[in-house]
Amino acid sequence: MVLLTTAFIEKECARTQSTKSLTKGVCKNHLRKITHLFMNDKLIEAIGNFAGCKNLRVIYMQNNCIAKIENLDFANNLTHLYLQHNNITKVENLQGLRNLKSLYLGHNGINIVQGLEGLDSLLELHVENQKLAVGESLVFDPRSLKTLSNHLKVLNVASNKLNSLRPLSHFLNLEYLDARDNKMEDMRDLSETVATLPWLNRLFLQGNPVTQNYRYRENLIAHSNSLGYSDGKIVTDVTRRFLSKFKEAMQLKHEKCGPKLSLSDDITTSLNLPPAFKRSVSRAILQQQPGPKLSISTSTVCGETESQLFPPWKCIPAIHGKRNNHLTPRPLWKATSRTREQPRRTSKIIDSTGLPPVPPVRRK
Repeated sequence: MVLLTTAFIEKECARTQSTKSLTKGVCKNHLRKITHLFMNDKLIEAIGNFAGCKNLRVIYMQNNCIAKIENLDFANNLTHLYLQHNNITKVENLQGLRNLKSLYLGHNGINIVQGLEGLDSLLELHVENQKLAVGESLVFDPRSLKTLSNHLKVLNVASNKLNSLRPLSHFLNLEYLDARDNKMEDMRDLSETVATLPWLNRLFLQGNPVTQNYRYRENLIAHSNSLGYSDGKIVTDVTRRFLSKFKEAMQLKHEKCGPKLSLSDDITTSLNLPPAFKRSVSRAILQQQPGPKLSISTSTVCGETESQLFPPWKCIPAIHGKRNNHLTPRPLWKATSRTREQPRRTSKIIDSTGLPPVPPVRRK
């Protein structure tokens, strides 16, 4: 088992120095002076005590076998911590890192983003490509979300089976969001979330089902006043202003038009019929069975009620034809046109002599 301790760090520093110079060795106070610790690709399985490195600002521990975050409270000046490609399953023991600005936890086994309540200076968080069980997705703890929403500027949550970005609403300072290769499908939910991010400038959503929606990119741009890059493509100010005004115009038009009426309500309203007759017409329109469609109840002299059935107008034999691909019934007042008989024209008959025939002589 490889344990990260002060002795291990001294040994690694001495070996690194020997490759650079055969005469110079590691000075006595070297560990107190170093600001960058390169412990990546060392097969480290656990973090031990190396509190002698008081001035550390950056620690590289990626590509190891670390299963737990621990023994880092002494690093008050630490600003960058690289722990990607390890076996970490829980975010913990980071409350003492008050000056931490960038935290890299990608490619681990974390399913809940938590333990970040004390990191008031955190500006960049990377939790992409977590090894999640079947049916699970990355979850954000509400207490950590409250802290992150006030300071975080860069967030990477790619490939974490997320169905929505709703938990990230109202991140007041978020400028960069990478949410590629997730499972987001709801265009309305995504647009409303983007509208709550006032400083979002770069957004990456490739690999999500929502990107297949019609005018998906234009819809996002219309809901954001700060988006400068969408899926790697530049968004100009002219495009943003045009789509924003177009969205406002469509909303105003929808408000003026009011709620959309159904087919039956639209027809009965346009005909200005009495309420009882409106209901009968609506039932006739909505019925799907063949045969009579309209039923009207009438009262006789004796007080009895009789129901009369009327066939649909399309089956009336008085239909004249079609006009503009619509069936038009023949008006009842249209009379059939009678053509006047033209007088017969007598043609003159000429015989072979070229003279007109002689009329017969009448006998007295």
